[in-house]
Amino acid sequence: MGLDKIKNILNEGDIINPDSPQYEEQCRTWAAQCNKKPRVVVQPKDLTTLSTLITYLNRSDLDFAIRCTGVGNASAKDVLVSLANFKSFSFDAQNETVIFGAGHNWGEIDRKVEEYAPGYAAVGARCTYVGVGGSIIHGGQSWLSSEYGLSSDPQNFLDAQVVKMDGSIVWAAEEPDLMWALRGGGGGFGVVTACKMRVYKYPSSIYCGQIIYPADALQDLAREVGAFAARCSDPKVALHLYCLNMSMGTYAGNEPQPGLAIFAYDANGEEHGRSEAGFKWALDIKGAVDLTKALNIREVNEGFGKFDRAALYGIFWLNLIFHRQFESHDGCYQHVAMWCNIVLD
Repeated sequence: MGLDKIKNILNEGDIINPDSPQYEEQCRTWAAQCNKKPRVVVQPKDLTTLSTLITYLNRSDLDFAIRCTGVGNASAKDVLVSLANFKSFSFDAQNETVIFGAGHNWGEIDRKVEEYAPGYAAVGARCTYVGVGGSIIHGGQSWLSSEYGLSSDPQNFLDAQVVKMDGSIVWAAEEPDLMWALRGGGGGFGVVTACKMRVYKYPSSIYCGQIIYPADALQDLAREVGAFAARCSDPKVALHLYCLNMSMGTYAGNEPQPGLAIFAYDANGEEHGRSEAGFKWALDIKGAVDLTKALNIREVNEGFGKFDRAALYGIFWLNLIFHRQFESHDGCYQHVAMWCNIVLD
């Protein structure tokens, strides 16, 4: 069974061939070796068409995969099914929930929540370019996770519209085993076309941003990060610790040089973020370059949106939403020093 049948299922404009100017972008993956160069990319415009297509593909010998949007993890040798046209969005103010199509990335959802549900936030990805579907069904870590859990947790991920492999269309909450599987189990249980999530009232002013250090600040930084991790229990506070390679050393407007950085996050606001209870310790370390400011959650995530797939190469991220192994100077120092030898040398 070949590709000819697909042309009868979809409109001509919904099929992207390798000679199309859209092809490279529509099948691009986060790593070049993951791109299987599909023979065709298809973008169904509605549920009925998608259902017919999935039924056919599942019965065929064609290699296919489902692509929501975002990072680009999915690829296939034959058919890549893109959900780019599934862009619906609605907000239920009474129940504090949103339903959105799986063709969004989190940047689009952040903007729509800000427009249609001002004062609320979803437990979504920390980078705008991450697709909603893939991130939710694989777990989904958020700036809100210390307070509200993962995107896929039952209190957040309430329901999903799914096209099953036999073409039937269901809401997963009607099939508890399916809903259970979707909460972190990945995409092998059907095609998620829409998600229903709870949203939470959330502060509009978040203290956040990079604090950059020279490489020789490692000892002091490791000591202070370890101490902070041991004493901080506030779910509205988090940080990343990472090494900067030579190219990223220019991010602060300096000459190219290796370095270290933390990304500070405090949803209690700027006054708290700059206090002893927040990140004063980080600002007081010798050589610190302060790039922090007050932003809303959309703006925080848009800042991370600058680090697209290409820009992330060469950066080691230590995701510190505090782990026990970093509750000491030695634990933090040993982990970062190991990566400094790789990234900074």
